[in-house]
Amino acid sequence: RVMIPKNHMPTLSLQEKVSQMRESAQAFLAACEKLTVQQALAAGVCGEWSAKAVVDHLTGWQVQSLPILEQLRSGVDETLDFDIDAFNRNSVESRVCLSWEESLAAFRESFSAFDRAAGAMPTDPDRHHHGFTSWLNAMIHEYRFHLEHIDQAHKLKNPPT
Repeated sequence: RVMIPKNHMPTLSLQEKVSQMRESAQAFLAACEKLTVQQALAAGVCGEWSAKAVVDHLTGWQVQSLPILEQLRSGVDETLDFDIDAFNRNSVESRVCLSWEESLAAFRESFSAFDRAAGAMPTDPDRHHHGFTSWLNAMIHEYRFHLEHIDQAHKLKNPPT
């Protein structure tokens, strides 16, 4: 058995990363669509958050992805400065009035816009794509990380309403 050091692993192309991001988001959404309203609204699957709050959280990041990708496309190499906890809290609080179906619709709509923007990013090999790759990796991580929370919500048989 041969172990290949991480720094010698082949890197994925940007198109492959975008495909990986799409697959991760689609798996997340498919799991969400199988939840009952009661499962979606039950608190405690991710800290105090419900599955709906997790969806609202990711919707916020998908919406925020548009100006971030535009900044990366324009070549502005600025460090992104976010108070992540405040951003997450605001993303969830600003969508608290949405029904479960409305939250799913907002997720789908914001993902569609994010996906179009990611697919339109230049992928020529001569350009430096560190920021774009980092953002895709972060979003892939978020979809996969939170899929575990949606799976926990699926296990709730008769959650409190």
